[in-house]
Amino acid sequence: MCRRFAFLFFAVFFAAGSALAQSNGAAAPPTQKPEAAPRISGEQENKIRHTVRNAKVDHVAKIDIPLRVGAEVPRNLHFYPFPKEVAEIVPEYGNYFYVVAAEKIVVIDPLSYRIVAILPA
Repeated sequence: MCRRFAFLFFAVFFAAGSALAQSNGAAAPPTQKPEAAPRISGEQENKIRHTVRNAKVDHVAKIDIPLRVGAEVPRNLHFYPFPKEVAEIVPEYGNYFYVVAAEKIVVIDPLSYRIVAILPA
């Protein structure tokens, strides 16, 4: 009886330990591409452009990567949350950040560091 209990105890302990070790490992990076930002109308684009131009931040950046949707931006790039007015224009953009580079408004997913949209500045 004592041997069965000891065997059962060690079996459960070992199984729990290996499950715990697997769950505490580093998370694998997502394999899916981030979704592109929702399409917006020309009027919404103009309102966003106007709002970004009037923002009181130094948001012009030099980026040494090709600007295309899906490209990953450097981790040291300083980007900004959209002003609250942008979320009122396009609510889905409330979760994105932006930077102005090469006379374009580059919309960035702050979780994946990927470009989700590019608008003319």
